[in-house]
Amino acid sequence: MIGEGELDLLEMQIEALFTQDDRGRIVAVNEPEDGPAPRFFFGRTSEGNRWRVRRDLPEAAVRRLEDLAIREPVGGDIRAMPWQLDAMLAVLSEAGEGRVGHVGPAYRFPDDLDAPTGVTRITASNARLLRSMPAYLADVERGLDVYEPRLVVIEDGVAVSICNSARLTDRAAEAGVDTLADYRSRGYASRVVAAWALAIRETSRTPLYSTSWDNLASQAVARTLGLVMYGSDLSLW
Repeated sequence: MIGEGELDLLEMQIEALFTQDDRGRIVAVNEPEDGPAPRFFFGRTSEGNRWRVRRDLPEAAVRRLEDLAIREPVGGDIRAMPWQLDAMLAVLSEAGEGRVGHVGPAYRFPDDLDAPTGVTRITASNARLLRSMPAYLADVERGLDVYEPRLVVIEDGVAVSICNSARLTDRAAEAGVDTLADYRSRGYASRVVAAWALAIRETSRTPLYSTSWDNLASQAVARTLGLVMYGSDLSLW
């Protein structure tokens, strides 16, 4: 949104992705189950770079990784892999496996996002619409409100496309979108993502959208909605 720079958005994304200790080191993935997190996260924007290390890394490895991250150039092609990638992996391999995990673009939503039609908000009273998506129905039945708001497109009496908050903080939310295989390529994903983003803004949070470079369908949603790429990020294990 207006007034939020690229580095601000990247910091919000990091807060949404991970829980962190008082030193700013990664504890876990920001999900109810506290899933395993990468040992090193590196995000870049045209304004600068940001990174985080997992708290169980040896201090010597932390210092070397931070030195490599500081030396990483700013202002180049943010789509490219870091120049120091091989050196980063070498440090991690001394204390474990050392491999590339997630890598991909991160987007912000345009300020003039149009409100879509034909989208339904899921509540406890209509949760059975998710019976076609049992994993999401289970989350509602368990009372997991951390994923709200949940927006869906209904076809044949059931939800066929959903967008909810994959990661949520007081400042921002990351979109999580899923469409049943038989209902893809119909524009449903773009509609639910737009509706979700507008609902997030109503909570005074910033909606964010990120994906991987090999997820072409997800990138197509970003193009359809006119999302603006503010950065890219890389997770190393």
